[in-house]
Amino acid sequence: MLVKSNAFRKKCIVLCLFLHPMKRAIFFLSFIAVTTLLALGTACNRKAELDPKAKAIAQIDSLEAVLLDDSLALSDQTASAIVKAYLQFADAYPKDSNAVDYLFKASDVMRGMYRYQDAVRTLELVVERYPESDKAPTALFYAGFILHNDTEQNNLAIPFFQKLIDEFPDHPLADDARNLMPLLNMNEEQLLEFLNRNKPS
Repeated sequence: MLVKSNAFRKKCIVLCLFLHPMKRAIFFLSFIAVTTLLALGTACNRKAELDPKAKAIAQIDSLEAVLLDDSLALSDQTASAIVKAYLQFADAYPKDSNAVDYLFKASDVMRGMYRYQDAVRTLELVVERYPESDKAPTALFYAGFILHNDTEQNNLAIPFFQKLIDEFPDHPLADDARNLMPLLNMNEEQLLEFLNRNKPS
């Protein structure tokens, strides 16, 4: 990069000698702007190389690009790699604004891999580490939903929904939890009777 920049500067200086004074002044201003941008770009690249956090984010961005391209045929290797990167970042930089989002993304990928218990545990981490975050009620709901919908462990889902209702009663998802709670306590016969009684006419 440095060699190319030096060559660029030499060409610009030679060209500038043959310009009209006014054009020469404009050219110099443009030249300064371009070289400044080049220097800033180089500095940013060096920062990404030297800063472990920036490097970790760059790695995650790269894996997410693969995830998007390969979403229909996602390999376990790629999925495991991005989950590991998400969790490592969240552990290393818990106060970074990306940490809570990466935990959510990790749980989502885990669910896609049928690692339901790991997905629920990761959502629990969101609630434990960021209880005051606006993501905490969402994490509680999703944890309960995974246990109810994916694993059919309603007895384990109920505490998550109940905690959401108790601690975040005004959250929109609390209403969904209230609507689900009666169904979770029903056996199959009671559920079928309820569905028949409430089916659209």
